[in-house]
Amino acid sequence: MKISYKPTSAEVRKNRKEEYLSKYPIEAQLEALTEAAMGRTAKLDELVKGLSDIRESLPFSEEVE
Repeated sequence: MKISYKPTSAEVRKNRKEEYLSKYPIEAQLEALTEAAMGRTAKLDELVKGLSDIRESLPFSEEVE
């Protein structure tokens, strides 16, 4: 008998939020947004890529609640 665990949507959201904030604190997010507003998008591009990587590493189960 094989048992598999699928985290709930709430657990996935919580884990993603924790990962987002550990890798990209609010200050870093604000800095990236501010620099992008001034025409320097490198930090924002890095932030968007990092957030996307986190979403890919912590996917929702097939059935979203």
